[in-house]
Amino acid sequence: MTGLTHTDFDLPTSAEPAAKKRFCSRCGEPAVDPPATEPPPAYEQRVCGVCGMGVLLRCCADALPGAKTPFVVVTRTLEIAALSEAAEAIFGPEEKLIGKALLPDLITSTVGDRKLARAVSQAALRVHDPLTLPARLADDRADTVGTMACRISTCGPPRAALLSLEQTHFGRR
Repeated sequence: MTGLTHTDFDLPTSAEPAAKKRFCSRCGEPAVDPPATEPPPAYEQRVCGVCGMGVLLRCCADALPGAKTPFVVVTRTLEIAALSEAAEAIFGPEEKLIGKALLPDLITSTVGDRKLARAVSQAALRVHDPLTLPARLADDRADTVGTMACRISTCGPPRAALLSLEQTHFGRR
């Protein structure tokens, strides 16, 4: 070993953007970070200061979901790890969905489930720019909700895929 410490692995690389924003995994509220002119706190708060229920995760600024945005956090094995309160209105209660498969249990894509699965698993494995794909519910409510824009990006720690959903009302009946 070359004498590396655990902090050496936390340094951003060229593949990982240095500017990451924190948000709550439950309510979606962005976390308030100290001003750039001040030194960082000795430890970083991990529980949301707004709702007190979510874990604070990081993502690139372009992927920041925002308060009241429906989003799902998915593991590299395509299992649901977290669900925002707003996403419960679309998918159902969080306690029934944690650990379930994203595909084919929750959503499907009009561009193909394999393409969606590959994009989600890649986002959960390594940092990449946000990608938007169409998604639909995988149950009988699909026509009621219509096609959604699914923005896929990386979040963490621990590293996972962040799927922010926006209803387009395309394909609604």
